[in-house]
Amino acid sequence: MDNFQARAQAAASSIMTKHPAEALAQSLTNDRPTIDYAVKSYMALTSARGASSNLASNKAQIIDQVQNAIVGSVKTGKEQCFFQKSRNVKMAPLLCARSILKTINAFQIPDDEKDEKRDEVKDPELQVIKILWNGLVKNGKKPSMILGRQSLCHVYPILSQTLMDNIPEGVDVEEGQAFMAEFGRLLENGMKRRYASTPAEERNMMNQYDDDACLLWDTDGGKEELKRRRDRREKKVQAVKESLNGGGDIDSAKECLTIEEIEEGDEEAAE
Repeated sequence: MDNFQARAQAAASSIMTKHPAEALAQSLTNDRPTIDYAVKSYMALTSARGASSNLASNKAQIIDQVQNAIVGSVKTGKEQCFFQKSRNVKMAPLLCARSILKTINAFQIPDDEKDEKRDEVKDPELQVIKILWNGLVKNGKKPSMILGRQSLCHVYPILSQTLMDNIPEGVDVEEGQAFMAEFGRLLENGMKRRYASTPAEERNMMNQYDDDACLLWDTDGGKEELKRRRDRREKKVQAVKESLNGGGDIDSAKECLTIEEIEEGDEEAAE
């Protein structure tokens, strides 16, 4: 016990005596999940969307009452990325994900980069990120394997246009650009959930709708988000039963619900 207390006191003392920039750099390297994990999770998510879209298109009839109940419960705010026109639909998510990681791991933040949100005043956090990020690249290490969303939220806006202008060969340009844009939006959504200043009312509103950002950036790997989705699915099935009021085909309604729900995030692929 004495040894444990001594180690605890030493650790606390070390934290207190660290320079703020050093403490921030350490927190950045401990930020989880990593960029690499999030990009690969997003790749799996978009791949699953394509597979579920093809499955749903094979169904000749869908009960309007059920479909309306589902559509009314999903809120994305922006168009989701689906690969349908690319030359190789199955490979397109992989090619786009590889493009993001390759660009990130070769990028060095320029010295004259300024934070536009602060009226051209240098952001201290960005300065620490720049030193850490550029140091990793210079030493042949991959920032995507070490850093997380706190670092990427500063860097991705700088890289977004480059990614938009260099869609991999074999990928439809519009679909590839949708991939890059949605990943950026999910990054922003992930940061909004992280901010302690986000009002409780807004947080409660977030939890009422599916948020794919949780599948990429939550520290639990999206488990809580998937639980919310399962709970909502059960409520929707119950609502459909009640609305049919003993009429219609309940089994068919359940089948349609299952098919549509796959489009909300492919739970197995994203876990």
